[in-house]
Amino acid sequence: MAGDDELVAIPRLAEQVGVTPRVLRYWEEQGLISPTREHGKLRYSPRDVAIAGLIRRLLEAGTGVEGIRMLKRLAERDIRTAAGTGDDSALTEAALRILYQRKAFREETGMDEEHYPHGKPPHPPAPHRHGPRPGPKPPGSSPKPRPGRPGPPP
Repeated sequence: MAGDDELVAIPRLAEQVGVTPRVLRYWEEQGLISPTREHGKLRYSPRDVAIAGLIRRLLEAGTGVEGIRMLKRLAERDIRTAAGTGDDSALTEAALRILYQRKAFREETGMDEEHYPHGKPPHPPAPHRHGPRPGPKPPGSSPKPRPGRPGPPP
């Protein structure tokens, strides 16, 4: 696996994401991914690998290219709008929202975005449909004995 700061060429990215280089070129043409130029060659960062992996999963889940393009525009718009206002608090709020989203992603999947393409995240536990799940009782919360019935042994 590439190091955290290592840039990779399109064949390596295709291998890591599980698509063909042609698919990646199509995503680039559609504006979904954008490589960096290093010494005149196109290269992809670990973040690009994560984005490509998420794009693949969204497409497999039935989201179309236009839907993914819209998600990208919305995310970019939030940052550009906040930066364009000249209001540092708006930009700070947008940055903080992104940081909290990343934290929530990490907590839900147990991995950073950069590692997401290398394995399907675990599914969150299914909600229990019949009230709260029984769990350990807090100390001192054992039921009080009813009159005429013996309580728990000491």
